[in-house]
Amino acid sequence: MKRAASLLLVASLVGAPTYSQTVSKLRVLTAPGVTDTAQKDWNNTLAVSDKTLKLTCPKCSPIQSVSIAAGDISSLRYGQNAYHHWVAGIVSGVLSLGVGLIVGLMPHHEHYFSIDTKDGKSLGIQADKSDFKQVAGMLQNFAALPIQVSEKDAHYMNGFNIKVTSEQEDQKSH
Repeated sequence: MKRAASLLLVASLVGAPTYSQTVSKLRVLTAPGVTDTAQKDWNNTLAVSDKTLKLTCPKCSPIQSVSIAAGDISSLRYGQNAYHHWVAGIVSGVLSLGVGLIVGLMPHHEHYFSIDTKDGKSLGIQADKSDFKQVAGMLQNFAALPIQVSEKDAHYMNGFNIKVTSEQEDQKSH
């Protein structure tokens, strides 16, 4: 009975479909073969299967889709930028000083990823604040590489396999 159950389990795993994950709210900053990225457009898709990473950017040109094999990736990098909503805080402060202060002092974070290939090309994306950890997990599981991150941004990648780099190392790799 155990043998039959084991055979059934093995047979179901062999015939199982490959996994696929998708994020559909990100901005494309740069991609191999793409000259115009429509950087303000968030309606782009990053799909990861067991063999291929595929970026689909409907408003990019001259191509709208870029695929990268897992073995072609040399490094993954993460960085973030924060700024304050001063104008919105001032406008809100006219109605309510407390709300204006909160809005003006609350930082807005932008999360960036770079997927560097062995042939020297880069895929640069900006992930939405609600999806950046999902993107990090997808990329790390796909490429089986640590995410390179500066010391000041390392806390955003808690729980991930990271490699902390100095600012000087990061500047040289660009």
